[in-house]
Amino acid sequence: MFDDVDQTNNSSQTANGNSGGMTTNSYTGPNGYKSFWDIFNREYREMWYHYENTTEYSGTPAARLVFEVTPYIGLAYSDDFIDGIFKDVADPFAIPYDFMGSPTKYPNMYPAPTFNEIGNFVPAKPITLSGFAAPIWDNTVLRVFSTDHCHVIGTNVFAGGNNPNGIFFDISAPPAPYQPSTTQEEWLLSQYGKVFFYYWEAIDPITLNVVAEGYIMPKVDTSDAAFWTDTTVTASLPIGVTAKLFYNTGNPSYEVVLEDGIFPSQNTFTYTVGTRTYNYTVDLTTFLGGTNNPVSELKLTYY
Repeated sequence: MFDDVDQTNNSSQTANGNSGGMTTNSYTGPNGYKSFWDIFNREYREMWYHYENTTEYSGTPAARLVFEVTPYIGLAYSDDFIDGIFKDVADPFAIPYDFMGSPTKYPNMYPAPTFNEIGNFVPAKPITLSGFAAPIWDNTVLRVFSTDHCHVIGTNVFAGGNNPNGIFFDISAPPAPYQPSTTQEEWLLSQYGKVFFYYWEAIDPITLNVVAEGYIMPKVDTSDAAFWTDTTVTASLPIGVTAKLFYNTGNPSYEVVLEDGIFPSQNTFTYTVGTRTYNYTVDLTTFLGGTNNPVSELKLTYY
């Protein structure tokens, strides 16, 4: 299902990325893309994200790498009209979000010069997993969950247990050229947002050198017209290219995804320590979500 494997290159967040698979959206059959994003059921679903760095847990301490990931958050749904106003198509009584009438309230979600209400992303504060085998939580494994649809408000996140440090998708102070998110923007994304893709780095814990890096997102076949419709809007990505945006009209869930072929859903790389070379995989998988499965898993593994 997620079968794109690309070798990572030494790109930065603003350089050319890898080519391959793609983003997060609605269920498209047993062999297709699995997603828990559905605007008609968003208030009733547990949207928890799972992260792993098992490079030391495998029993080979010399293979340990630090895994740092930067989530890119955007508006997860389309309302069928690109008019500068976002409406909840599932709730006709919901108050619309007027981007065009109050653009300063949504500096990252309605930026100049495009002024599109979809296809804009803001990076959250990087999440770091050290890879230490113990204690397992926050080093080897992390689960991010809150009372919200997207976990951008820290006071709502579930801290302790599998998230002892209360990690959330902190968009309050992103790096330039992004703007600090306003209260209104954080609220919008907490209710209607999602992680579209990640920038990741694997770091040598001794030298602190970045040994591999890239962008990653889950694969979805946007060429399947039975499920996906072109929004006619393009998104500007941090690697300096644009990508088409599609939304799910087959079920429909109205979830927005980027076109297939922008980033891979899996990366592999090697790293040599002393005289031994280790093999690694970075893999992103989506599920149908719920209490038994996360909405997605992002893993760095040694093999």
